Amino acid sequence: MELLVSYSRGCYGPARQEVARILGRFGDAQPRIGKSGVPGILVVHTAMDNRHVVARCAERYRAEPEAFRFAIKWVPVDGWCAKDLDAMRRMIKEQVLPRIGARDTWAMKVERRGWEQYHTTDIIRYLAEAIDRKVNLETPDRIVRVDILRDAVAISLLRPDEVFSIHAASR
Repeated sequence: MELLVSYSRGCYGPARQEVARILGRFGDAQPRIGKSGVPGILVVHTAMDNRHVVARCAERYRAEPEAFRFAIKWVPVDGWCAKDLDAMRRMIKEQVLPRIGARDTWAMKVERRGWEQYHTTDIIRYLAEAIDRKVNLETPDRIVRVDILRDAVAISLLRPDEVFSIHAASR
């Protein structure tokens, strides 16, 4: 399973160590942690269920907030595709849409880093055409998350509580 973990820029080493320490405490003694090609974002390969890791991070943060000094946001990844609108749309149609219930509402979040060819709203408009479910931008049941990281794209279908951020947890 994979995660994208955001960290404070310039803190790659400490963030990498922190992620390894946290995952070790959760039971994964040998996660693979590497650079994403975008400053401030790690790609983490873990043997654990990525959503379970996010839930455990939220629990750990409530009990021990000082454990999260550098690894500030944890996002599960369901799959990867090329940085190509048609490939992204195909992945959403084939792998994401079947997992959105007929009565579920959804919203889309696109984080693009290193792709200035399209405006975010144009990307959302194009990709959303593949999803024939009711949209709810305020309180969706599911979030289609698209993270564009230079040449690769991570796509996930998440519930609103399946992302952990120390900033949101601090509120």
